[in-house]
Amino acid sequence: MVILVRPRAHLISNEKSGVGQGSTLTQEFKNICEELNYELVEYIIHCPEELEQQSRIAVERALNNCDVVIAAGGDGTIRSVAQVAYGKNVRFAVVPFGTFNFFARTHNIPEDPVEAFRLALTGIPQLVRVGLVNGQVFLNNASLGLYAKAIKDRESNTDRFGRHRLVVIISTIFSLFSKHRLLKVDLLSEKKLGTVYTPMIFIGNNALQLKNLALNVAHCMKANLLAVVMLKPVTKSEIFTVIMRGIFRTLEDEKNVNSFCVNSLTIFTRKPSHMVVLDGEIMTMNSPLHIRTQPQSLNMVLPIQPPLTSEPIK
Repeated sequence: MVILVRPRAHLISNEKSGVGQGSTLTQEFKNICEELNYELVEYIIHCPEELEQQSRIAVERALNNCDVVIAAGGDGTIRSVAQVAYGKNVRFAVVPFGTFNFFARTHNIPEDPVEAFRLALTGIPQLVRVGLVNGQVFLNNASLGLYAKAIKDRESNTDRFGRHRLVVIISTIFSLFSKHRLLKVDLLSEKKLGTVYTPMIFIGNNALQLKNLALNVAHCMKANLLAVVMLKPVTKSEIFTVIMRGIFRTLEDEKNVNSFCVNSLTIFTRKPSHMVVLDGEIMTMNSPLHIRTQPQSLNMVLPIQPPLTSEPIK
């Protein structure tokens, strides 16, 4: 007698994401699972310390099976689950609940959670690219310096005023105008070593986000490269100009911004450790920072009709 085992949908969700015990969304997800003959296994994350542990449990259970591991939350939650899932024989899917949802949008994942959940069970797995900093995954961007400080300030303000796009934008603008220190770093790329002074280093892995800023490095994504954006030492009035060009999407004309594509980059900081932000998640990492692209390393569930490239630009 053959016993058929239903595949499982391992749903890892942030408690604040809108998916929780007794929520209407959870019931809708259960209905979809019943319709498609899946068993729903829920992992509700109550604090950040639980996220890695629960993600490892879910991925381990899903390995080499027909199961799917679904990250429901903002880019930070999605990044943490992807950290465990990348490079493994497991289907990874996303239900976006973030402020901007750049990672989901660039891969044509619906922003409606019910539609995204259904896609997680019906879509086609395809290998997509991630970026790495000292072995830590980033899906959208990694940063240090002024932009990283802005993210830290943003987290403080959204905890106080709520996670709304307007709060995020206003907080970021105020942070960019605040007093900041220049980074003195040594950059090693393709055997070329140079010392630079900059208030900000931003490494992009998301064509949609870069295109929204009108940065001319979105083409890096088509070549499976990372985009490096650095701000020259600037005055407050020059920062205002940079911000306005970002708002009006004319940063490609900004003389105070340097940008280029890399396969790998090593950053030697003057401090033994440095604050780095990966997809909005603040970390302290030891210097040097080894950054590289990792193409075709995350087995992600995408829409049935795949785009022309693994990194579509809207």
